[in-house]
Amino acid sequence: MPDTSLGNRIAALKGAAWKALLRFGENFAYMVAGLPMALRRMFRPRPTLALPPAEYLHRYYAWSYWRLPFGVLKGLVAGLAWFLALPIAILIFTRRNSRAIAARSGVSITAQVLGQVEMAARFAIAPFWYYMFELYLPDRKKQAALYLTAHETIGPAYSLLQPPPQSDGMDDKIWFAEHCHEQGVRAVPVLMHFARGERQPLKGGSEILPEGDLFVKPRSGSGGHRMERWDFIGQSRYRNAHGEVLTAEELMAKLTRQSLKDDFLVQPRLSNDPALDDISNGALATVRLLTCRNEAGLPEATNAAFRMAIGNSVVDNFHQGGLATAVDLNTGVIGIASDIGIRPDVGWRDTHPVSGALFKGRTLPHWDQVVALAVKAHEAFPERIVVGWDVAMLPDGAMIIEGNGKPDLDIHQRAERGPAGQSRIASLLAFNIERAEQTRSR
Repeated sequence: MPDTSLGNRIAALKGAAWKALLRFGENFAYMVAGLPMALRRMFRPRPTLALPPAEYLHRYYAWSYWRLPFGVLKGLVAGLAWFLALPIAILIFTRRNSRAIAARSGVSITAQVLGQVEMAARFAIAPFWYYMFELYLPDRKKQAALYLTAHETIGPAYSLLQPPPQSDGMDDKIWFAEHCHEQGVRAVPVLMHFARGERQPLKGGSEILPEGDLFVKPRSGSGGHRMERWDFIGQSRYRNAHGEVLTAEELMAKLTRQSLKDDFLVQPRLSNDPALDDISNGALATVRLLTCRNEAGLPEATNAAFRMAIGNSVVDNFHQGGLATAVDLNTGVIGIASDIGIRPDVGWRDTHPVSGALFKGRTLPHWDQVVALAVKAHEAFPERIVVGWDVAMLPDGAMIIEGNGKPDLDIHQRAERGPAGQSRIASLLAFNIERAEQTRSR
């Protein structure tokens, strides 16, 4: 029987309230950061495909911004928040980065502060992105208008292009795993599901924890948050990255308690192809491969970035401190790598910071399979326009880890050391937005 005690119900409500608060905070932050872009194009006409792709997307964002319910009122609120938040953000990121960047690039601290103000006011590029995209460098600054930020992609662009939730549940990892299995797409399975304080029935799931290494993650989580690895050490015992050892019964009890606040899944822990051993810390390394439907309606691979975990991290997520490098789509060759770039510590490197192994110029294993599998996976989701696929390279080939229906372009613009506004993905996004708007207006 489900545990319906008052304490458990309160815990579940707190978990739901916290997730709702995080969603609101993210959306509000995007609305504030994007205000200058919306203001600069406030009185310009609706965009057309005659515009360059980056300008189309910028103008579509502005057009959508003022179409929101209470758009002008929200703009006033966002304006007040912008003037309050910008100095704080500049202070935080300047203190964190400015001295090291000044020594590395020759750009003074004063110039960096003024640069952050200019980028935020002219191009809606917040201090976070100023350092990520290295806009203190003269050649990058000249291209500032071509960068695509999360408020315009994850905001109105992707929102317009989402399929009806009743026909596509990609954000639900259980639905995703079952759908991939039914469509013959090789994807990581789900072994167990815990929710509302108990283990839930699962199609093809396990009754007991398997004697093997496991990976625990939230059912609808993203960004590598609250994920945990449990290695099987024998005698029905498992150990996590912090050295905690639990029996199978104790681990299931822990997951049951955790599930009062959120759904959690258990999946098998996967191992990298041995060719990647010297550039990983043992955590699974993946490729983020972007596919988008082209003018013929077919999925097309447009960008790829290879991600490596460093330190004690159990995930390779770029926003959790991992390294990323651009991948040549045709050859699978990788280049120099860096972290997300909002701290000056890592910089750009062609060798792994721990092992010293060279990764610049290396060819990733199973590359043809990686690209083909991502395209095949997109074909299995006919109503999806754009997807960011996380693909692992295992000893026996490629495997889909998950699909991201609203993939941000930060990792690609950072790893490729240049803006996406003139690239194939920008052209395809503009094309699909225009077609969706025309369909909606009929």
